[in-house]
Amino acid sequence: MKREADKKKNAVYHGPRFDVYAEDEHGTIYDLEMQNQNHHDIEKRMAIYQGNLEKQALYAGQSFSDRRQTVVLFLCDHDVYNLNRVHYQLIPQLVGYPEILIDNGETNVIVNLKGDASKQAALNQEMLTYFNDGTVTGKFSAALDQAVREVKNDAKKGENYMTIEEYAARQSAYAREEGREEGRTEERAEKEVQTIKGLVTLNLDKDQIVKFLIDNFNLDKQEALATYERVMATT
Repeated sequence: MKREADKKKNAVYHGPRFDVYAEDEHGTIYDLEMQNQNHHDIEKRMAIYQGNLEKQALYAGQSFSDRRQTVVLFLCDHDVYNLNRVHYQLIPQLVGYPEILIDNGETNVIVNLKGDASKQAALNQEMLTYFNDGTVTGKFSAALDQAVREVKNDAKKGENYMTIEEYAARQSAYAREEGREEGRTEERAEKEVQTIKGLVTLNLDKDQIVKFLIDNFNLDKQEALATYERVMATT
């Protein structure tokens, strides 16, 4: 298993950075992603991640029937489709014949960490409880907690995080899409908070973060400083 496996080839074409990349004993390839903001583009993101997994799913000279299974799993702290389901599986269907499912070797699953887990299996309940409030309730969540601690330790060393250029480009793109330049809203303010926290995790200092806010959120220096101080006071 590899955490934060970097599949970005260059600065021109968009490539994913896998949060967790793994393979099991059957040859199935997994990509596990954490998503704490709803940018309304998760299906397209899944397609991009699948496209990169597919490059490793079949070796040159192999029959297409030998294609390895690829699984993209997004853990979201929001309900993408607002149906109060714990998880959603996205599958291709034959147009006009929904009963015919197309097996193309891909599995795409969205886990809603805020969904009702009362009817889920014990293991699922344990996972959802851990991701929602960090409570360890069994062997699975204990192992998960240990893995999370290892990832955090790696992150503090600055070994596995996306570069500041990539982070800035992505945040700026979302800012343009959501029209944040038209005025400060509650949603914009929340995005500023999350951005500052992310930049702190990347070990940027105060001056660098303030400059980032000025460059990407159309704030003047006084506003950027005030926003930074407010977030850091509650962190």
